[in-house]
Amino acid sequence: MVVRSNGDTLRGEIENNFWVDPPKFIHFRQSSSAAAELLRPRQLRAVVFAGGRYFRFERLPIDHAAETRLDRLPQGYHPDVRQDSLLAEVLLEGPAELLRVVRFSATHYLVRRAGQPVLDLSEREYLSPGSGGKLTVTNGNNYRAQLELYFGDCAAASLAARGAVFTPEGLAAVVQAYNEACSAARQPARSWLTQAATTGTASWRVGVVAGARYLRTDNADIPPQLSPCGGLYGEVLLPNRSLALYSEVNLSGFHGGFCKVGSYVQTSGIVNGQPVVTNTPVVTAFDYQALLPSFRLGFRYFYPLPREQQWLLGGGLEAGYVMGIHGFKVTDGPSIDAGEADVTTSRVILARYSGLLREHGLAQAAVHGQRRCVVFRRICATAPNAELSAEPQH
Repeated sequence: MVVRSNGDTLRGEIENNFWVDPPKFIHFRQSSSAAAELLRPRQLRAVVFAGGRYFRFERLPIDHAAETRLDRLPQGYHPDVRQDSLLAEVLLEGPAELLRVVRFSATHYLVRRAGQPVLDLSEREYLSPGSGGKLTVTNGNNYRAQLELYFGDCAAASLAARGAVFTPEGLAAVVQAYNEACSAARQPARSWLTQAATTGTASWRVGVVAGARYLRTDNADIPPQLSPCGGLYGEVLLPNRSLALYSEVNLSGFHGGFCKVGSYVQTSGIVNGQPVVTNTPVVTAFDYQALLPSFRLGFRYFYPLPREQQWLLGGGLEAGYVMGIHGFKVTDGPSIDAGEADVTTSRVILARYSGLLREHGLAQAAVHGQRRCVVFRRICATAPNAELSAEPQH
């Protein structure tokens, strides 16, 4: 049930997401087939779930300096109370009330009674100088003294405050002691403690995933490439509906080719009366095809957006194994031993030998002592007086 600020009451469905901190917006629809409507807290008076939690739009004093995260603890006690308008969860409703507001930094319990300002009881830690000049963590939550002072005109509530624990039930016992012993009605307030303690259940989601994978190997001969991939995913969505454990199985394929020098053919001869020795490479062209199945395990964090969309942030670990489609097969030319044919250093385990390319020719280059220039250029015709002899060397 939703109560608008103008008093209209609407019944339907609310995307709860098991709120922890006050929602900045809610999605509401009057039936499962109706379009969802976006509602801001300022447009509402109250939100009540059937048999569940109760939220009310309130303007409350919240101490923004209250902090419990160790990496953000301030040095010293420095309160910073501001008036905030938000949806607060109602725990007790009556002459004296108990509300709850959860922030990332700390949990706030707010007590209200007639004739008194709202009392903000919040978790609080801060750093203070200790022995030897070291900073120590100090608990600054003096809620018992605050409650005893707040209900100083009610002996039953003051007595209950002295032994109260900082839990919804412990604080509610102090407020109920006032309602039963000192309020005009002399009866306990209506309680939503049981509903507020109810948590949601985890849910499963499965689906299909598709995309692309950028593949890069250790071998400089194999260029990086972008290949399609696809598979299945499954996740366990935790009760808060903002965190999920995620797993995925996908498959991607990649293929390509490269050339590698396997051996040299040495050719010697005389051109224009000058001796010329040429090393001509025997180039092997490789085609490779492989599959990469992989498994991912990690987490996802969902951040809701107003228009029924979500930002998604995830991380985790992945394990994969490269599987080849074809093995080596020499189709032409001399055989290649395992050492020459090994391309596993680039994690491409299997490849297909596609052929042998030979290029013969004479290089026009000057020979100076033992230094030979091996910049090759194909010569279509040789000089008539050239005397050639070729000796293959592998």
